[in-house]
Order: sequence, then structure tokens, then C-alpha cells
Amino acid sequence: MIFTQPVVYEFRVRKMPVLLIIGTRDRTAIGKNLVKDTTIRDKMGQYQLLGKETQKKIPGSQLVELDNVGHLP
Repeated sequence: MIFTQPVVYEFRVRKMPVLLIIGTRDRTAIGKNLVKDTTIRDKMGQYQLLGKETQKKIPGSQLVELDNVGHLP
């Protein structure tokens, strides 16, 4: 889905309960290696920030942050 749709614009219309689980040390970002601008590239994959931002965009969602955990908890 991430490759074919801008799903971030659909977050606000979710009607079902949403549980977000993230590892705060996850730095995964598809295409990060292709971004030449280091200012942008360094901000990509910052899930300790992205998790909170995403939760705000999904009404009634719950966020669970796993401290000191990367992409594969």
C-alpha cells in the first residue's frame, strides 16, 4: 500500500479501533538511501517522533512505544 497510495491522508477517516506499536529505535524508511538532501534523509525513519504524529492523525487510536527496540520487536 505504501508504494501505491498516500495512505497518510486516510488516517483521519479510520472508524475502527487502531493500535500503533512502534520500536523507538526503528530507523526504517523505504527509499531513504535514494534521498540526496541530508536534511530530509536524517529526518526519515524517526519512529519515536512519527508514532506520536501518526497517533494524533487517527482519532481514538492508541500508541504503544517499545523502548530500545528497532524494527523487529
